[in-house]
Amino acid sequence: MGDALGTLESIYFSFQANLEDMLAACKTQADRDAIMSQYVAARQNYWQCIDRTFHNDDPVVQSLVAEAKADIAQLNTIDNSLGDIAKVINIATEVVTVGSKIAAKVITL
Repeated sequence: MGDALGTLESIYFSFQANLEDMLAACKTQADRDAIMSQYVAARQNYWQCIDRTFHNDDPVVQSLVAEAKADIAQLNTIDNSLGDIAKVINIATEVVTVGSKIAAKVITL
């Protein structure tokens, strides 16, 4: 598995591992919907790129992967931010946005 797909997998699996805690921290249905929509987007990014090819040597892909890895680290320590659901939603949105940019770099044949 290449770096780009591995990063999309890490985003999805990190989301999956932290989803229950993030949802439990939500105070409103709108917050839960925001978290779930980002989770679904992370899952979709990963699944649409399985068995696809990336130019892992492309500087843009490398930059996005580096950015995503930093975002994944924030997602994996999300317990530190659960008291501020707006911050959690922002982290989730950022990681999925970068993941979507990586997914958009898949090579179409």
